[in-house]
Parts: sequence; C-alpha cells; structure tokens
Amino acid sequence: MRIMICSVLLGTALLISGQSQSPAAAAQSANSRQAALEQQLRDADLEFCRQTAARRLDGWMDFFADDASILQNGKTVSGKADLRKHYEPMFANKDFTLTWTPVHAEAAKDGSLGYTYGTYEAKTGSDVSRGMYLTIWRRVNGKWKVVMDTGSAARQQPQ
Repeated sequence: MRIMICSVLLGTALLISGQSQSPAAAAQSANSRQAALEQQLRDADLEFCRQTAARRLDGWMDFFADDASILQNGKTVSGKADLRKHYEPMFANKDFTLTWTPVHAEAAKDGSLGYTYGTYEAKTGSDVSRGMYLTIWRRVNGKWKVVMDTGSAARQQPQ
C-alpha cells in the first residue's frame, strides 16, 4: 500500500513539474526569444555594413554563405567565388563606398532563416545611388550569413 501511495505522489509531482510554465509565460518566452533573434539579425546586418566600410571587399564577402546569390540588373550571380569576381572591380575603385541602414529585421521562429531590408547609398566619386535593399539570411554554425541579396535604386523624379 505504501508503495502505491508513493508511486501516486511521485507521478503527481512529475506531472505538476512538467506543467510549471503557464501558457501566457510560454508565449512571453517565445516573444522574447523572437525579439532576441531579430535583434541578432539586425546586429549582423549592421556589422556587415561596418566590416564592408572597414575592410571593403573582404569585409563584404565574409558575410556571404558559400552558396549565396545576388539579383542585380536583371542577372543572378551565385556562389562565393563568382560573387567575389563580380564585386572585385567595384571595390577596386577606391572612390567606391557602400553604406546601408536596416529598417526592419524578421526571423523565422526556429531561427534558421531571416531577412532584413532598409536603405542604401552607393557612391563612386560624385555619382550617388540611393535605394532600398533586401537581404535574406541563414543561420550557419550559429552565425547569420547572407544567402540572397538584392537592391533597387530609387527612381529619379522628373524635374
């Protein structure tokens, strides 16, 4: 009889301890995890910009996944080696600068994928191009890496 009572008490204690978090607390925990993922993604995008400014092509390329692609001027360039070849002439020009600011970051609930978008400015000498960008990120070994990047220049308004 004692064994049966102890078993019932132990089983009840295990059930209670397994349900220690209320649904509201679980939702709040999920929301804070989501907010943390999105902040990490925004921080990665800002660091991407800082490293590009500081280290130019090498800083830019460090953030791309090996299988990354870009969409630019109606073309697709894929793979890190081809991306480097595509960007080398641009970054070889010492007058070229590229800066951007993320306006929004969103991550999948499981933290495997995310995207950022915002505004960019590209300068070469006195030529300036401004527009919007969209970057899709994948988590690789705990770090956010760019898997797709594209931008759209703002239209020139008639004067």
